[in-house]
Amino acid sequence: MAKKPETTNTEAATAKTPKAPKIKRINRSDAANSVIAAMEGKATLNELAAKAETLFIESGGKANIRAATHHVRRALETSEALGVVKLVRPTDLFVERVK
Repeated sequence: MAKKPETTNTEAATAKTPKAPKIKRINRSDAANSVIAAMEGKATLNELAAKAETLFIESGGKANIRAATHHVRRALETSEALGVVKLVRPTDLFVERVK
């Protein structure tokens, strides 16, 4: 009779461990667009950047508030050109929803 090959400890351990659920990865641009789309009323650039940063970190990204601010500002400028938001620029960037 042929002998069955024995399994090693690592093979047995990997066979029993359940896989972690997959996290939907989003990039910074998608996070910025999501935050702007969900915005109601007035907000500042810093508030929107903080929300976009939180979304990005929750999806497995690394914290970088400067990058988040950059992507939110670019998305806001595009939204302003399309007429979706109105930007007011005294010292900090204030955003108002138009439509």
